[in-house]
Amino acid sequence: MNEFEIIKTYFYPLAKKFPGALSLLDDAALLDIDPDHQMVITNDILTAGVHFFENDPADLVARKSIRVNLSDLAAMGAEPLVYLLALSLPNTVDDAWLELFSNGLKRDQINYGISLIGGDTSSTPGPTSISITMLGRIRVNKALKKSNAKLGDDIWVSGNIGDAGVALKIIKGEVNVIDDKSKNYLFKRLHLPEPRLELGNNLIEIANSATDISDGLANDLNNICQASGFGAVVQGDSIPISELVSTLIKQTKHLKMSHIISGGDDYELVFTAPPEYTKNINTLSKKMGLKISKIGSIVEGKTIRIIDKIGHDLPLETEGYQHF
Repeated sequence: MNEFEIIKTYFYPLAKKFPGALSLLDDAALLDIDPDHQMVITNDILTAGVHFFENDPADLVARKSIRVNLSDLAAMGAEPLVYLLALSLPNTVDDAWLELFSNGLKRDQINYGISLIGGDTSSTPGPTSISITMLGRIRVNKALKKSNAKLGDDIWVSGNIGDAGVALKIIKGEVNVIDDKSKNYLFKRLHLPEPRLELGNNLIEIANSATDISDGLANDLNNICQASGFGAVVQGDSIPISELVSTLIKQTKHLKMSHIISGGDDYELVFTAPPEYTKNINTLSKKMGLKISKIGSIVEGKTIRIIDKIGHDLPLETEGYQHF
């Protein structure tokens, strides 16, 4: 079973009576807290050897743990408030690691205006595991959801896709990048993703649906399509990639566009919006100084097609990162 099959089989039945659980299919849950606002609640686990390497700097691990959770709130247009932290630590973790880890948390608490309010710690014979529950708020009935894409919507994506996935391939020795400047750029994209909180907030009155790209563009767009009951056609040459990644694709035989769109760890937003909002989105892009690219449209059907300039289908891998 993959992650979604496990959730559907064993855990969806436990949540189906609570509307705010959103069938456990969205980026966060919604809880009414007053007549005007809902609380937005998300949880992500990062495990050593799966989501980060044991020898990664502890402060970067801490900051990525914060940011991947903030990215879920960004995808729903929410304002972050506070978080809970649960740590399972092996006996190899010492005071120096903990100090560096807490300093990383502190730095991003300041950056994003959030605060730790509680949690738990335990020892484990296994790898380090970090679980953060992030809480935010949003005006009632304003949360962006995966399930609300409309037929004819344009599909948009923020930033560049594939930098983090290529960084991981460099670490694994699958791609060779010699100069330090290029490595540092790619590694920063992997270790310190930028949660698009401002963009998400600005999309509340524009987008019909949205999600963050954690498991690969193809996979996460597919999640929007499945939740909304539609398909998608994506123009392959419209998918935004950095000049560096474009060069590496040309220079590296086994690095293909299919790897870029299924690599994961991008933490950009993919969203859908009616065509009449094109000007608004382009204006927003200029105002924020953030690339926002139109890459396709929502269509009838249940499949995603990525096509080249003459309409031929390009190889597509919609599974993305698999947790199991």
